[in-house]
Amino acid sequence: MNCCRLNSIRIRSVLVYALLTLISSLAFGIPDELSHQLSGNVKGKIIFRQMEGNSTYLRDSGKLASFIPTVVSFEHFDPRHTLRSATFIYTWDLGNGEVRKGPEPYVTCHYTLPGNYTFQLSIEANTPQHSRITGLYSVDLTVLDVIKSIELRGPLTYNVDQSSRLSFQIGGSPPVWLCWRVLSDCHTPSPTSCNLVRLYGNQFNLNYTFRSVGTYCLDLSVRNIISNLQTSYNIYVQSSPVSLIFILPCAAVIVATLIFITVSVCRPQKQSLVSKALMADMNYHSFTEIELHAKDASVTLQDNSLSSKTNEAQPLLQQPETSYSTQP
Repeated sequence: MNCCRLNSIRIRSVLVYALLTLISSLAFGIPDELSHQLSGNVKGKIIFRQMEGNSTYLRDSGKLASFIPTVVSFEHFDPRHTLRSATFIYTWDLGNGEVRKGPEPYVTCHYTLPGNYTFQLSIEANTPQHSRITGLYSVDLTVLDVIKSIELRGPLTYNVDQSSRLSFQIGGSPPVWLCWRVLSDCHTPSPTSCNLVRLYGNQFNLNYTFRSVGTYCLDLSVRNIISNLQTSYNIYVQSSPVSLIFILPCAAVIVATLIFITVSVCRPQKQSLVSKALMADMNYHSFTEIELHAKDASVTLQDNSLSSKTNEAQPLLQQPETSYSTQP
């Protein structure tokens, strides 16, 4: 029986303590995160703020931008004001080899190189009662480059109805979220929706086919944990030139057709010329033979006429005598 009462009392005390802790946190602003404290009795939290122009950014996730002035401060949690009269010495180890020390609860610095750093703060508090209170805090930081540029690596003019490859170089630390959209009319208001892509590098390749000739607007928005940047490009789309793959076969067909027509026209003419030459040659030979035969005939006739003329010119007295015998 006594054990049950003792357990119930313990449970009630735990609940009361939790309730008081919640009320005190709401009333006095107990920091949400005390996980950075490694040791000591000095309670509080480290806050990182970065200033760019007239804007101040609270970096409560441990992500910082490079080359931007950073103010690191320590906010005490002392609801009972027990350390109001204490003097503090703060030792700031930035994690990049630089150490600062002083009585102020803040320090101004900046990181020039992206990477991972371990930030440490050592606190020493001396009270009037000559008691020494310490505190040690550590924060893991990630320094990133802000998004400085979105550069199109390639031409601004493309052909219609062809798959075009657009390559972009992003100046900033990944990972980044890139949102892109293509507008066929640059004068129309930009829609709120876009195509979201997660990139783990600095290059983005977009394959897109433009369906009509004209001017397009390509809007891009890139952001990482610490920065964002928007830009737009005017893309000019022109009619596709006649491809050599189409020209060469057509030219080959045309040339083959011309050759065929030329051969078809010239070959019968050549054959007719040859036949005419053969006929002329045959006629020439026949005429020559006829002439030769005529000449032979004329020569024969002449010989015959000459012989007849010779016979006629011979006198009768020279003709052979015929002897007649008379008998008495």
